Amino acid sequence: MPRPREFDIEEVLDRATRLFWQRGYGGTSLNDLEGAMGIGRTSIYAAFGGKEGLFLAVLDHYDGRYSIKLREALRAAGGIRAAIRRYFSELLRAFADPDLPLGCLITNVGVEGDRGATRLGRKIAASIAHTEDAFYDLLRRGQASGEVAASADARAIARYFVASTHGLSTLAKALPTPSALTDVVEAILANLDAMLMPARRARRDRPRIDVVSAAARHKEPSAVEPG
Repeated sequence: MPRPREFDIEEVLDRATRLFWQRGYGGTSLNDLEGAMGIGRTSIYAAFGGKEGLFLAVLDHYDGRYSIKLREALRAAGGIRAAIRRYFSELLRAFADPDLPLGCLITNVGVEGDRGATRLGRKIAASIAHTEDAFYDLLRRGQASGEVAASADARAIARYFVASTHGLSTLAKALPTPSALTDVVEAILANLDAMLMPARRARRDRPRIDVVSAAARHKEPSAVEPG
């Protein structure tokens, strides 16, 4: 008969979450986890199957305890623009909270990512996609209500907001003052109307970036000889 757990699963998960949040996945050892969680590795393996299983549980915990506040901001009443403003205001509040680790857990471990080649990579990519879908659903509702132009590319705008989120997270870790983050958010919000109500042009008429060709061109030597 298995022994009952002698610890609170949510409490130890939150301790592990904050440690991974601070140090990333690769920078966190089992010894570190034992110290932070207050349980031995035998208990970690019994409860989670090891470090990888623990981290997968941590991502679910983070989503249900921290990321959900941002998605709730997008779902609250008050219109599309108000929802986007609430989201970024909530994001800045989280970054300024002295009781939370710097930045965002998903950003901090995402830079260790592998484009979904492993189970951990797929979990991180799914978390990012979850946020993208929340923005996309909001924008599609806005198109249905007339708050967002039918010609607006809802998927591309959703990805822009996700990229802005993780860029802000990086700045929150790197810079000592919050004013740069506020400047970025104000620039995003100042351009909402241009993004949500663009001039009515067919998507095919807009130039698209060929990433592969652009990268190849970047590597080509200049045709101009130095003078």
